[in-house]
Amino acid sequence: MIEVLDGYENMQKDYENFLRVEEGRGPFFRLYLWKKSVISLGFHQESRDFPVDVVKRPTGGGALLHGWDISFSVVDVKEMWGTSPKKIYLRLMGLLKESLESLGLSLELSNYGGSYGEYFCIFQPTFGEITYRGKKLVVCAMRVGKRGFLLHGSLFLALDYLRAEQITGIPSKRLRDRMITFEELSVSREELLKAVKDFFTRVLLCKASYSP
Repeated sequence: MIEVLDGYENMQKDYENFLRVEEGRGPFFRLYLWKKSVISLGFHQESRDFPVDVVKRPTGGGALLHGWDISFSVVDVKEMWGTSPKKIYLRLMGLLKESLESLGLSLELSNYGGSYGEYFCIFQPTFGEITYRGKKLVVCAMRVGKRGFLLHGSLFLALDYLRAEQITGIPSKRLRDRMITFEELSVSREELLKAVKDFFTRVLLCKASYSP
């Protein structure tokens, strides 16, 4: 089931699932949309003035414009996924990449390991994110606790580049230079939703095959 909520509700639900896993429950999966355009900020970012609502994420990273994307979250215990946040992140992103490549796409995982200085996340080649010919296609962020982790992300289904320019102040040409959408790659909404559900299935299969 896909949820359609406002920015605060979406981030609050992801955070509440994270707290439940910290208490020993889970895993939890969410597939969701945004009621209206909103900018989400990384946990440590300071807010700026925008003509749309602004909400803080429970994860780090740079600012991101929502409203045309399909978003998801996976919340689970750390034990079976890896001994470090980096290993957990790469395993999950690898599974997501496999599901998206079933759509006939040839994708890459960014291996950038440098520092980040941009306010908006599309300008920084974040480690482990999924790209198409060097352009961001999927952006994700993760938070790790004592027992569990939260991974959530956005898949760029479509974007009104001119409206995005009006909201963010970023020229549409710069946006097109740094990102690409699934619609531009001839992937429909239905196909993308199916791929995300396949990703959830892959995660569950990994859990089922795990033996400590």
